[in-house]
Parts: sequence; structure tokens; C-alpha cells
Amino acid sequence: MTSLAAMQRESRPALAPQVRFRNDPVSGEPVLLYPEGVLVLNATAADIVKRCDGKISINQLVAQMSHEYETDETTLAADVVECLADLSKRTLLVFLP
Repeated sequence: MTSLAAMQRESRPALAPQVRFRNDPVSGEPVLLYPEGVLVLNATAADIVKRCDGKISINQLVAQMSHEYETDETTLAADVVECLADLSKRTLLVFLP
């Protein structure tokens, strides 16, 4: 698993080129569309992806979600990093310096 340190805490996650975040018109579920297919997201992953605009850092993303979900940042950071790492491995996400 990729750690928060390995991702560089100040890296800014963004969707990879040609990847789009949408709600499926039939099911209404949040999805990532990419040239090879579609990835259906759960609600938490969708909330993370919505924030991956290349403007905020991983630390800022975790802080925002921690405040909204009313949970501690350490616990939330592990889940956020796991989601970001999975999307990165699938080449659906990039990290900007």
C-alpha cells in the first residue's frame, strides 16, 4: 500500500487526462469514465474524487473531509490514501507537485 509520505503530503491529486467524473445517467451512481471503461465509485470514493481538482493538497483534502465527517485526520488519512493509491495504480489519478 502507498503511504501518505510516499505520495508527498503536499502533492495535489487530479484526475488523469481523459478521465471524467460523472453520475451514471441510468443508475445515478457516481462513476469515473475513461477510454477503457467505467469505474463505479462508492459514496466515500466519490467524495474524495470530487476534491481531486489539482488545486488542493492531500493534507488539505484530508483536513476538509475530517472536518465534514467529524473524525480524526489520522484515521481518515489512511482511508483517503488507500483510495488515492488505488486510483493511481489504475492510472485514473495523477499527483501534481
